[in-house]
Amino acid sequence: MKKINQLRFAKLLKIVLTGWFLIMMLVSPISINAQDPAETIDPDTFRVTDETLDEFDPLLVDQSKQAETLSTPGGIISRMLEFAFPLAGMVMFVMIVAGGFQILTGATGQKSMEEGKKKITTAIIGFILLFSSYWIAQILEKIFNIRIL
Repeated sequence: MKKINQLRFAKLLKIVLTGWFLIMMLVSPISINAQDPAETIDPDTFRVTDETLDEFDPLLVDQSKQAETLSTPGGIISRMLEFAFPLAGMVMFVMIVAGGFQILTGATGQKSMEEGKKKITTAIIGFILLFSSYWIAQILEKIFNIRIL
């Protein structure tokens, strides 16, 4: 019975993910940019200079407020961490739900219940480690008066 439920869940998951993928393919905009033949650059006379590269730098072209922050590796990492913590929270939530579902579907078998408990425990411990590392970095910033995050 347990194997049948897992197969049904796997089929349902495949159907949902395939449907989501197809919807995203239909909804996402498609843009095709063709180069005008009149604007073709002659490779013999074209030279790459700092001004040429600045024309393609999105931080300079768009007058971004993040330009100074994203110009250093530390700034890039700090910006990525702004998205990493909410993403970690969502991953933890999904892992807890998956562990709970595994416990519910395998309520008759001790092995799947233990695996579900392990999954939930691992998710919580991982999030606690990530959260504590963030606060340790914040404390080090205050103690040494430096900017880490």
